[in-house]
Amino acid sequence: MSRVNVRVRSATHDDIPPLVDLLQQVDATSGLFSGKPLHDPTGAQLAEWFAEILDSDRCLLIATDEAGSVAGLLVARPDAVGAIDLTPVLHVTHLMVDLEHRRRGIGRALLAAAVQLADEQGIEHVLSTAAAGSREANRYLARIGFAPMVMHRIATTGALRRSLGMTDVAGRTVVARRARLVRAQRRGFGARPARRGA
Repeated sequence: MSRVNVRVRSATHDDIPPLVDLLQQVDATSGLFSGKPLHDPTGAQLAEWFAEILDSDRCLLIATDEAGSVAGLLVARPDAVGAIDLTPVLHVTHLMVDLEHRRRGIGRALLAAAVQLADEQGIEHVLSTAAAGSREANRYLARIGFAPMVMHRIATTGALRRSLGMTDVAGRTVVARRARLVRAQRRGFGARPARRGA
């Protein structure tokens, strides 16, 4: 396929409807270039998700073709990796290209814009998340220079509780007590306990 002239820019709230259309054409449940797969979201949920991104500290870049149609998107945020000595990174959490525009340089243009964004912020590393089972995404990232760093594994607390044998009453009591404590701390965040006799 031939390359297209592409323009990459920051998204605005006016771009939400075409972004929703784009995401509805892509299989978002596969977790492609995403830490958290989207499970069959509605258009309203996607619009709300994009509005949250635009109102946060994350960066949402879009690529438009010659006709001005949205051909791809990239979501990134400043982050840090490492256990003790933290390394600043620009974390690309989502990179999606419209099916009709694939293999035409859209993903490359979006990543080039991310590199420019990292340079502007003095960040020397770009981190990209891809689903472990997405061979296409992982091959693409490897081909353009991303090296494997760590393998994240995820489990629900319920599954871990069962596999660790925490299904007994004592285990459930400890979990429930911790959950109550966390909720109480969230409600009283910033408030100091009153002194007795005051």
